Amino acid sequence: MKKLLCVVLSVLMLLPFTAGATAAQSRTGTLKMLAYNVSGIPLVGDFQGSVVTATNDRAAKIGGLLNSTDVDFIGVEEDFNGHKYLAAEMTNYPYRSPNSGGVAQGQGLNIFSVHKLYNLERVKWNTEFGFLSGSTDALSNKGFIYSLMELEEGVYVNVITLHCDAGYEPLSVAARRDNFRQLAEYINTNLNDGRALIVLGDFNFKFRRNLKDDIVTNLMEPTGLKDVWAEVYNNGITDTADPDFNNDAQGDDLDRVLYRGGDYMTLEPVSKTVPPLTGENGERYTDHNPMLTEFNYTLTGSEPVPDGLAEPEEENEALLNIKEIGWAAIRFVELIIGLTELPYLIYQGIELLINGKMP
Repeated sequence: MKKLLCVVLSVLMLLPFTAGATAAQSRTGTLKMLAYNVSGIPLVGDFQGSVVTATNDRAAKIGGLLNSTDVDFIGVEEDFNGHKYLAAEMTNYPYRSPNSGGVAQGQGLNIFSVHKLYNLERVKWNTEFGFLSGSTDALSNKGFIYSLMELEEGVYVNVITLHCDAGYEPLSVAARRDNFRQLAEYINTNLNDGRALIVLGDFNFKFRRNLKDDIVTNLMEPTGLKDVWAEVYNNGITDTADPDFNNDAQGDDLDRVLYRGGDYMTLEPVSKTVPPLTGENGERYTDHNPMLTEFNYTLTGSEPVPDGLAEPEEENEALLNIKEIGWAAIRFVELIIGLTELPYLIYQGIELLINGKMP
């Protein structure tokens, strides 16, 4: 009898600990992610938006607006020469990427987070199109930036912020398709670690365009990623040939968010909205809509601590300025090379005049 009593007491003593462990593994929370193209190309960006605003002044105004958003993670695109003015206003975001330089050498991608960031890596696209034609994508170092975000102690999320090749003509579409394939290869090679993954930024892609860039076949299916817009507003439908595809559903925009859960965390998108990041009188400082996505997450297990966590290191500003001079010379040569695209530009113009659309 005493032995039986001891066994019962032992089982009862273990029950609270077992319940506590289960509760800890199923913690839930909210994660807010914002993608925003800040139109930071000098001079060009000054005229993108509802008012004409000089580069540095525009960057500072956008930085102040972003600082008030109360989101966890912000990924910005076209953040070039005005970066330090934008970053100076974002005091609520202590964890951020080092600047990669001005428009001649920089990537235009930066990230700001309320949570710690590790293992930042910048990757340039293998394929880009246009020195003078297309959207002059070949005059930049477009690509993506990877980071590992520590959402809470011992809980990590893989995050990628990107800016894909722009344009609708065949060579730009082909370049963007290759961007998707390169990203898929990077994810499958480096990020199959069981952790959740979020990819956000300026994809220069809309499902309803139905172009041959085909994000589903080239990126989503190979990696298991899902599109927030499709899941939340379009019943998960991405095929424009489907009669239930909704061309008017809100949020099928150039700026997108893709996601997948992991072995230790589930992700459920709740919404994808356009926050009112405007001046006091409704001024817009960019030609893009900011995209705010809210996720509910549930922790489903204890994940191992990643190997080799490295915090970002600031770039030497003087060295960046020297590099900028060298890159400016390279860009000048590329502009000269771009003259070889003149026949293609003429061809595009003729097609536009005759058929009312680009080839």
